[in-house]
Amino acid sequence: MEKRVKKASEDFQPDLLHSVGKTTRRDFLTCGITGMVGSTLKAGRRAEKAPLAGTLGYGISNRESHPPEAFEQGNLAGATRPIGRLYGLMADAARVPEDPSYYRRAIDFCHAWNLNAYLISLADDQGCALRFRSHPELITHKNALTHEQAKELARYAQQLGVDLIPEIESFGHTRYITSVPQYASLADRMPGGHGHFSAVTPVSSQTLKLMSDLYREVAEIFPAPYLHGGCDEVNWGGSELSRQALRTRSRDEIWAEYLNSLDRVARRLGKEFIVWGDYILHKRPGVLPRLNKDIIVMDWQYYVTDPKPLELAARKVIDTGLRAIGAPALISCRWGPRAGVNALQNIDAYADAYRSIRNPSALGVIVTNWIPSRYIQRSLWDSYAYAAVAITEGSSVARRSAFRKFVENFYQAEWNENWSDIFMTLYQITPNQKSCSPSWMRPVLPVPWRNQQELRTAIQSGRLNAPPFRRLLSQLVFSEAQVRDNFDAFLAFRLSVEYLDHIFWRINALVEEELKPPKTPATAAALIRTIADRDQRLLEKLFTFWNEGRASDAAAKTGPVFDFGPSDQLLYTFHQAATFSRQLADDPERFCRAFAARV
Repeated sequence: MEKRVKKASEDFQPDLLHSVGKTTRRDFLTCGITGMVGSTLKAGRRAEKAPLAGTLGYGISNRESHPPEAFEQGNLAGATRPIGRLYGLMADAARVPEDPSYYRRAIDFCHAWNLNAYLISLADDQGCALRFRSHPELITHKNALTHEQAKELARYAQQLGVDLIPEIESFGHTRYITSVPQYASLADRMPGGHGHFSAVTPVSSQTLKLMSDLYREVAEIFPAPYLHGGCDEVNWGGSELSRQALRTRSRDEIWAEYLNSLDRVARRLGKEFIVWGDYILHKRPGVLPRLNKDIIVMDWQYYVTDPKPLELAARKVIDTGLRAIGAPALISCRWGPRAGVNALQNIDAYADAYRSIRNPSALGVIVTNWIPSRYIQRSLWDSYAYAAVAITEGSSVARRSAFRKFVENFYQAEWNENWSDIFMTLYQITPNQKSCSPSWMRPVLPVPWRNQQELRTAIQSGRLNAPPFRRLLSQLVFSEAQVRDNFDAFLAFRLSVEYLDHIFWRINALVEEELKPPKTPATAAALIRTIADRDQRLLEKLFTFWNEGRASDAAAKTGPVFDFGPSDQLLYTFHQAATFSRQLADDPERFCRAFAARV
């Protein structure tokens, strides 16, 4: 869980699935643009026989790597999925709740794309996305779901054959509990432990009572047979109760006893208990053999692109007598508004690893997606579609046809060379966040400069080798006239590309001004006015898209959020940047002083 190439020319051509829960294309389509101009980039890559510089090679084999097994007909024509397995997506509602209509649309999407599970995170450090009646004192988002809204979503999902699976963080990521004064004594963070990770005290009877109350409440709302208890990224052992317990029992023993106690609560409520596998599978392997055998381990390893180690991890869980679910990620801490090709490789690896295991204890794959304020709502349907095809039909099918299916079924548009180049290029050039990526990965996602120090740093940074987002925007303009369905999603997709283009341009414009001989106050003033005007136009679009699908007063929009970095809050950070550029436009002398040479 987040908390924290082969050429893209021939093999990497995914299709998409059926359109869902959508808004129809608006009637103001531009007439007369019916054909597409083919791009030379694809042909150039074929000639070069190499991936774009600075991107990961697509190292997943093109062969099908799953054994024969039983399949059932899917909702999309010609699509199948293995019988009896879980395949799904997730919503990180606990970080940034979305409007219920968005979750309904996502459930529609799952149904249309042959997915049968939708995991929804309801409680994390930042707050609760459900208004718990048993404990209204917990830190709760202003726009959290009511019981009635949650029940309606669960019923709707059930009608469509989709399990809406609730997740409540029950060990780590529990500041929604320990930030409340009456539960401050349950905080169990060990000084000097792992970074910002924390925990509730696992040996306190009050902790188990509180969790029992929350589990009982969600069990009454969600008819799905599963309940996810979280329990990853834990830093515990600092409280007096825990220190006393550790004098007579090992950490592994206490850890397992606590998870087993949570499992017993879930089982009494008729639910199968799921936990994250980062610690119990990889960091504290002594916990795994001590767990109740009915616990399900959900393994997340977001940067692994080879199926073999993922298969070995799943088999380790199964050999211990438990069941396993694979959990790759689209948007994790490595990415900003878009996921790059490495994320698709991670999904492919999990898809192939779990399809290669004949044992029914390999339950399937659920693709995670973290911190919605990193990206523009409705802009990622193409990524979800790729994930759906990969995990239900295999990675080679996804690379060959997923984006084609997406264009033809979701946009109701004709697939052509232009669409192919848009998707192949975008995933290869998507920038990554420096803090969660190896130093060699390029391009790096810039943070829009928001103050005088960041402005000076941007000026001195040197010209960025900006990816060709401007060309992609022009191709999307051509493609717009073809889009017949889900037009709002197309506009959100295009806006994400526009945002990426703008934040690179914003830095390069400064560098070009710095290098200009000679500079004058007039040219500097003209530049900052242009930047401010373009910032404002983009900001208005970002506000519009946020307010259409998220609460206008949401915490992630209006101010800093605990444990979020600048790139975790796209709109809030860019609002700061646009405000600063407007201030500089009103005082161009201040802007001039930021340059190394006086003008």
